Amino acid sequence: MDYLSTKRILITGAQGYIGSEILRIVREHYQECLAIDKLADASGKVQILDLKDAVKTSELILNFKPDAIIHCATHSALAYRDHLSNSFQEDFSATVNILNALAGLPDCRLIYLSSSYVYSALPARHAYDEHSPLAPKHNFGVAKSFFEQFILKIHQNTVIFRLCSVFGPGQALHPNVILTFAEECLKKNSLTVWGKGERTLQYIYMKDVVSIILKSVSTKGGPASGGDLAAGIYNLGGDDYVTVGDTALDIAKFFKVEVNFLENKPEGETLPFLSNQKIKNSLKNNAFTPFATALNEYLTSLNKL
Repeated sequence: MDYLSTKRILITGAQGYIGSEILRIVREHYQECLAIDKLADASGKVQILDLKDAVKTSELILNFKPDAIIHCATHSALAYRDHLSNSFQEDFSATVNILNALAGLPDCRLIYLSSSYVYSALPARHAYDEHSPLAPKHNFGVAKSFFEQFILKIHQNTVIFRLCSVFGPGQALHPNVILTFAEECLKKNSLTVWGKGERTLQYIYMKDVVSIILKSVSTKGGPASGGDLAAGIYNLGGDDYVTVGDTALDIAKFFKVEVNFLENKPEGETLPFLSNQKIKNSLKNNAFTPFATALNEYLTSLNKL
């Protein structure tokens, strides 16, 4: 990570699922990092800050003078589903305060995490790139599609990642299907799947997410970071599009348990597949761990806990 050696990095939402993993990796290699979250941190590595406080947010950013802000602070899809107005108002206030502070730091790169939910009303089982029309049907996707355009309009030196389903190391407040299945295998020595397992998902491994985000810190990453990453929007999802049923069978095989499909129960929706060619071309490498390899590595780590 030599390309980070001269960078001052600010991470918001540093106790969240992705933010905490970014912080962990950065701190292993590099110390010029400021991590903030609205929640208290027992380790003392994360500074408490409510981003809705405009004065304190501006003071912190202008005093630290970051080269990059990795903005992970956001409400979850579940929070948006149940409390759209409150979730949006809080995220909007936090983001506006960051953008206002960045008016005095135009060279600071802002990295914002969006979601594949911005495409969620488009027909499934088609590949969509960054030029495809946005069609959010969930509250979360509606909010993310707004924030994308709002942020880019105000701060052009921004990289936005539309994330697919992230899995891997870290403490998720709302575990995804892979962690849920693995925990059921470990606790109950069996695995139950609602429906026929036909729901199809595109995953991305946490290690790949963190690696790509950190490579985007530089406006021009250069050879050490895998290539230049211009400001703009990038889909971020792996190469594989796998059914929940196949994933369940792979996890059950790993833990040597039986799978029971409850075919009379409803299963979740299939989201569209995101083309990742733009980010591959920009970084000049594959960038994505094959799903089978990532799944085996992750399950092995869980089995050791």
